[in-house]
Amino acid sequence: MTVNSAKLNPLIDLTELEFSSSIEFTYPLFMFMILVTAMTTVNTQKIKKTCRSNVLNIVLSKPITFMKLVSESGCATETVEKYVRDHLSSNRICQKKGKFRILYSPLLKFSHLEFYELMLNPTIKALVLVLLKSKPLSQIELVAITDKSNPSVSRGLKLLIEKKIIKRNYHAPFSTYYITNKLNIISIFTQTNPILANNFNQFDLCYPKPTIFLSIFE
Repeated sequence: MTVNSAKLNPLIDLTELEFSSSIEFTYPLFMFMILVTAMTTVNTQKIKKTCRSNVLNIVLSKPITFMKLVSESGCATETVEKYVRDHLSSNRICQKKGKFRILYSPLLKFSHLEFYELMLNPTIKALVLVLLKSKPLSQIELVAITDKSNPSVSRGLKLLIEKKIIKRNYHAPFSTYYITNKLNIISIFTQTNPILANNFNQFDLCYPKPTIFLSIFE
């Protein structure tokens, strides 16, 4: 029995050696995996906090459509939806549902919200932009400058007159249109579309055209 035991000892020693080597190799890998998991958890929590605050800050700074909020926040649609619901339930933000889902600050004036909603129409936004920069213009001139169709411009002018943003001059051989209070409209733009307002001086009736300007500073 002693001889057999002596013969088995090298095998036992070898097995213990392999086991020890295995532990020495596996332990650093195991610790690395724990570290990666911990870092991932921390980063995920930071991203969640960043998305939550971004959503709130963007909406409080200006009215915005839901899809544009998703784009500007850089967060996933479902994440933005979650935080929007949270902020709505706590009355930190408000929303208006219609053709567009608009999110806005509770401090925003209703007239400014209406103006923002009106400016979501590309033709109306182009018309207002051009008339802010120009003298009174005819419908034909507005069609040429804005690159919009005549029926679209006609509808836009009619709506702007109804909202008392522009007036119509009746004189032969054609009518012209103009904005009654340009400073007030620019002031509203500053609160509802600060990017457009801050870059308004870069716009010229000759170049860039409204379609190009608005595609850059939407």
